[in-house]
Amino acid sequence: MNSLFQNITHALGWSILHSLWQGLLLYSLLCIVYLATPKLSAKYKYLLAFVGQMAIFLSFITTFIHYVDFAPAYSMAEPAAILSTGSYAQLSHGFLNKVEPLFPWFTSIYVVGLFVQLIIFTNCFSKLHYLRTRGLLEPPMTWQDPFLQICSQLRIDRDVQLFLSEKVSVPLTLGHVKPIILFPVAFANNLDIKQVESILIHELAHIKRNDYLLNLLKVTVETVLFFNPFVWLFSKHIEAEREHACDDIVVRWVPSPIAYAQALMSVELLRGDAAPLYAMAATRKKHHLLHRIQRITKMEKNYINVKQHLIAAALSSMGLIMVAWISPAKDNTTINIPSQPGTPSGLFVPPSPLAPVAAEDCDTPESAADTVTPSNNFIVFTEQRDTIEPPVILKDPAIAVDEKELQHMSDNIRIHHNSPEWKQHIAKIEANAKRIEDYYNSDEWKQHIAAIEANAKKVEAYYNSPEWKQHIAKIEDNAKRIEEYYNSPQWKEHIAKVEANAKRVEAYYNSPQWKEHIAKIEANARKVEDYYNSPEWKEKIAKIEDNARKIEAYYNSPEWKEHVAKIEANAKKVADYYNSPEWKEKMKKINDRQHRPDRGEVQNRRQNDVNGL
Repeated sequence: MNSLFQNITHALGWSILHSLWQGLLLYSLLCIVYLATPKLSAKYKYLLAFVGQMAIFLSFITTFIHYVDFAPAYSMAEPAAILSTGSYAQLSHGFLNKVEPLFPWFTSIYVVGLFVQLIIFTNCFSKLHYLRTRGLLEPPMTWQDPFLQICSQLRIDRDVQLFLSEKVSVPLTLGHVKPIILFPVAFANNLDIKQVESILIHELAHIKRNDYLLNLLKVTVETVLFFNPFVWLFSKHIEAEREHACDDIVVRWVPSPIAYAQALMSVELLRGDAAPLYAMAATRKKHHLLHRIQRITKMEKNYINVKQHLIAAALSSMGLIMVAWISPAKDNTTINIPSQPGTPSGLFVPPSPLAPVAAEDCDTPESAADTVTPSNNFIVFTEQRDTIEPPVILKDPAIAVDEKELQHMSDNIRIHHNSPEWKQHIAKIEANAKRIEDYYNSDEWKQHIAAIEANAKKVEAYYNSPEWKQHIAKIEDNAKRIEEYYNSPQWKEHIAKVEANAKRVEAYYNSPQWKEHIAKIEANARKVEDYYNSPEWKEKIAKIEDNARKIEAYYNSPEWKEHVAKIEANAKKVADYYNSPEWKEKMKKINDRQHRPDRGEVQNRRQNDVNGL
């Protein structure tokens, strides 16, 4: 049991250390991609940042599995593998002696931190459950039709619910399987319908993109790798690009980006406390909101930032240095093994029954005499390209060693490296290296490099051209005008009026009159409910149902059917009469009388007689 605990502690310590340089390398790659593709859409930037964070998490898990499978005590059949390919071979003896004793402390601190993160994680989800079940009100009727229309246009097939909430200060989205959107109560009277529609599109865009579910994965990685600063840097990019991607969806649907920017500003002015963690909120941080508004209104400064270049270059250099430091030694590398215990320089031999000893204590095969020579109290071991001899096998006089088994193992290694298959494998590697070298020395590659350099010069010339500088100057001038407007007395007066209206609305909804009005509504609702559940109402409903059954029986009775048959017979007689020759002849006579030539004269005489009378 103690051995298993030490094994897990050892694996977790190495996983924590490796996670730091892995995070540095992946974050450097992300910065390089961002700088190389400045016009990359927010959707793909979000995807790159999310994949990078997941890669750090998978690297951490893979490293832990790799080390936890590694035997805690090295067997006597493993010295060649340890000295040639093991991950310990990439570190110095002195470094490991300083780091490995700290692994129990690393593990203890990690377990305590993980426990704290789990408490925070559970607390945040309890708050989200509280928001889903407390203080919910029905939204205004004028919001229902735009909400359903937007859901249909965005092709959201899930059942999304919209509520007003007394517990939130900004619009936010909760849930993945049964998502709900919460709006603060104060927004019902302070935002017009167009602003509400733009905010609804933003929240529904989170649902369409499955941001809540992906955010849970991000939070899980943050909980497990809370010690890694690069995980939090990735999270910063994920949160920013997630909001930018939803803003892009909103801008494609609303008629004016300026109106959407004003809606975001109104939400920011009406908000109170910060939105809870793990929820998809429309606004969260003020400086992020300013950048979003600049981006929405096409006033974002897209020119290359020298500071970002320097940071990315520094991160990339540090990542490459750490990878080179940890990578295995190449061919033709001389490795010095100190003959005195405790000497920090030379090749590190892991803590095991095999301890470094002096040259005279080493058992060296005669066939490898040309590769092992004593030099200044060190054993110098050199790997050859064509024939790789087995490494020097060290022994500790205090521990009994099966020298025949070690000799047998050494002979097997020598036979393998001198076999035709191994030489053929080396020949293939050299042939591939030669083909790669020929390709990079070819005219096609040089022409490709020349084309890249020419394009780079064109890009540099464009960014140094007067047209580009004039464009930047116009953008900066527009930004200054907008900044002056937002700092003007008119805007401040408008904001003051909005805040005053918000305070009046809040005071009204917190006033005794409003609470009394709500109490009356609830009392009337209870009265109506009691009436509909009363015996009188049930008796009345029973009478109505009985009368309905009587009416249905009457209309199905023979008397009613006979009466209807008589009516149909009379109707048929009337129809036959109006289609008979007698009726047609009578109508013809009437028509002829009305169209007589002297009809007008007769009418005039009649009118004169009437006038005379």
